[in-house]
Amino acid sequence: MLFAHKYLMKVIASIIFSASSFISLIFMTRYVGEAYGMMMWGMSMVAMVNTALDMGFHSANIKKVSEGKDISRCVSTYLAVRIAISSLMALIVLTISLALSYYSDGFPSEFWMVTWVFILYYVLDNILVVMTGTFIGNMDAGKESIVLTTEYLLRSVSLMIFSVMGSTAVVLSFGYIIGVVCALAVSLFLFRSLKVRLVRPAFFKEYVSFVVPLALPVMLIAVMGYIDKFMIGTYHNELEVGFYAAAAGVIYSFVTLGVVMNGLLLSHMTKLNKEGKRDEARNTLWSAQKYLAVLMLPATAFLLIFGNETAVALFKDGFADSGPVLSVLAVGIFLTVLAGMLAQVLLSAGHNVVFGRSAIVYTVFTIALFFVLIPGYFFDDIGGAVGAALAVVIGSALYLTLLSISAKRKGLFSIYPRLYIHLAAAGIVLAILYCVKEHLSPSGLIPLILLAFLTLALYAVILAIVKEITKDDIRFVRDTLSPKNIYDDLVDEMRKS
Repeated sequence: MLFAHKYLMKVIASIIFSASSFISLIFMTRYVGEAYGMMMWGMSMVAMVNTALDMGFHSANIKKVSEGKDISRCVSTYLAVRIAISSLMALIVLTISLALSYYSDGFPSEFWMVTWVFILYYVLDNILVVMTGTFIGNMDAGKESIVLTTEYLLRSVSLMIFSVMGSTAVVLSFGYIIGVVCALAVSLFLFRSLKVRLVRPAFFKEYVSFVVPLALPVMLIAVMGYIDKFMIGTYHNELEVGFYAAAAGVIYSFVTLGVVMNGLLLSHMTKLNKEGKRDEARNTLWSAQKYLAVLMLPATAFLLIFGNETAVALFKDGFADSGPVLSVLAVGIFLTVLAGMLAQVLLSAGHNVVFGRSAIVYTVFTIALFFVLIPGYFFDDIGGAVGAALAVVIGSALYLTLLSISAKRKGLFSIYPRLYIHLAAAGIVLAILYCVKEHLSPSGLIPLILLAFLTLALYAVILAIVKEITKDDIRFVRDTLSPKNIYDDLVDEMRKS
């Protein structure tokens, strides 16, 4: 139950993030559509380099803290690593900028100004992740959630204000700076209770030994996560980037419910593996997969059928082209979440090399698909944002397959054995939604929201009929959602020294 409460704290933060991001995304697509696309285009290059340079050090820090290593030495080591990452990131991005400016005239000056803003953002963010990563490893999910909620809310409010003002992409980008500066201030305040002292970094060898098998796959995953937007802008235009980023933003609001699980799952399962609690580790993993399926498979079915209508309702007619992208990306929601959880299973058990091999195959394959599908040279009807979305979904399916096979070969737990029931229920819901679309043609934000809730209710009823949802599940969810229990856990965490 404690793990569930920790996860719920992170989910509350992710819900705030999703809601605020939704609203800010609506403002940006309606008021500054092209500027939004330009901002995401410029951000993609800086984010790609910065994330690639992590090479797995973030996971290494979480794992070492969760293993009970000296927290002052962990923080000091990780801070030194992030400072080095910031320096290299700035140097590499500036070098790329100079090279592209010299050899190509296809990049507008505003693109380069946006990249410089995001260099500053990621320098600050690299300091922030030292503290939030330590919170995760120490199972201080409440503190991490407070910090992230601060950043999400202030960033979104800033983006909305700048959008209404009709700001340029450069000014819009400063919304990220405002959010991360305020989050840093809050994080420094909460970090005091850990009584960390900066000492000589002494865990470089341990961190590097963890990272070496992960370096290449993590770098490739980082490149894959951002090169799609960069390529869309390069081969097409910033508005096409906006269509893709808007659809991806909607999808990420669902995927983030699984992503927030990953850090906790890595920390929690590392401890369970160390203590030999195999049954508890299995129950944690399968329960997480089961409950996330209840949230995500109905969303997949709904967006697959009503992607166009949802895009128009959220972003208006000017962003209608993000509808097909939304429908395609929806297929990958649960695939991505399941793959993320299985990756933590392998990492928590120390199978870094096995994870790395699967990740390399997945990323190389997906990046190759980007080069085939994004330019639109080979298929008349597939290219740009839709091509990138299709590549992401195909790659996610391959990644999940590889990780599942790897986990089983190592004798670890993999996919929840009754997941086929959830897939069958989602298929039934999908067929019903298709009939609704054909005969009723619902449109508009309010009707679609009501239909989405009915979709979730129908899915839950089907599972209840086949006894996949029982009274025990309802009781577990009720206790997990109890405000008193959540409050008590948060107070205990804040008092912990």
